[in-house]
Amino acid sequence: MRGVGKIFHHEMKKIVKEKSLLFGFILLPVLTLFVTVGISMLQPKSTGENVETYSMFFYGLDITSYNIGSLDDKQIWIKKIDAAPADFVTSDEFHHSDVLVDLSNIEKVTIYYYGSNTISSYLKMSAEAFVRETFDMAFRGQSSGASFRSVELTDINEKDTTNRMIAMLLPYMLILPLTANIANFASDTIAGDKARGTFYQVMLSPVPPLSLIMGKIFSVSLISLVSSGVYIGIDVLGSKICEAANVKDVFGFAGVSVSVGEILLILLYAVLLCYLFSNLGVLISLFCKDANQAQTAQIPVTLVCTLASMMSMFRFGTSPSSHYLIPVYNICLIFQDLLNARAKMENMAMVAISLLVLAVGVLILTLASYKSEKVRT
Repeated sequence: MRGVGKIFHHEMKKIVKEKSLLFGFILLPVLTLFVTVGISMLQPKSTGENVETYSMFFYGLDITSYNIGSLDDKQIWIKKIDAAPADFVTSDEFHHSDVLVDLSNIEKVTIYYYGSNTISSYLKMSAEAFVRETFDMAFRGQSSGASFRSVELTDINEKDTTNRMIAMLLPYMLILPLTANIANFASDTIAGDKARGTFYQVMLSPVPPLSLIMGKIFSVSLISLVSSGVYIGIDVLGSKICEAANVKDVFGFAGVSVSVGEILLILLYAVLLCYLFSNLGVLISLFCKDANQAQTAQIPVTLVCTLASMMSMFRFGTSPSSHYLIPVYNICLIFQDLLNARAKMENMAMVAISLLVLAVGVLILTLASYKSEKVRT
């Protein structure tokens, strides 16, 4: 792509001259951090849970509730649940001192517990011993040589219930400023050149159309990635400050745990999302006469993204796999899944693939539109 570096450098010089860059990308997030952390500091410090009994919950086992003893002057109860374990451990019925045993698959039992809680860790050991004894009794005397297969111990990250609120709001908080920033800078890529009279000179230059379009898209994508990185980095920093100060984590990142594979996929579709929005911005700018007209034409895209974010706010429970193929909406779902500790690798892969296919499609449409007579008039 001959000439793409030159176009990219030219566009970046225009962007960094914008006065709104410093305020929108740096000062505003930092001010938001101080305000939010300041409000958090005013909240009373958490003192832990005050439960009347300790519970060992069992899923997939037909058992009646009964008391098995006491610990610290509190009774320990065994109880049966019917709700899915992944949903139950995030409910108000499951406390940090409790344990949940998933016996739906006898050959791979899962025990949910809080490793940072002494009572929960103690009950986890009792639950594991109970499961092994139950398995040995079930297969005792059989000549098949059956033996206990595995127990998966799941240490639940301690998260305040406010995380469910931030999981609802985070997609809206991230996607709205992202689309607004891209609309602001992408509107000047082509339409701004038309208004200044420099676009037609570029069209007559030996720079190939693909290099021209890609150079402009890359510049807007880069500044968008920087913007997203600043916002997310500020939120993570806010969570760490709240955690260190022992106050409620209003940001919602303190209890989030992601694998290396999930992080790589997050980076992949973050790049694809910024590229997709930037490509849409350049495409719209192609058909406008000046930056103001292009910004106005960008409003429907911003509204659609905002609507998708708001729709995800009213999502309850898990979503069908097909929903992870819906552009923009699927990004909101993945953000929520990560904050609720229920993200699946296959769903994250579907999000990346859908964004990639859409981005390639929009690029083809942009190149075809560049050759249109409407662009030249």
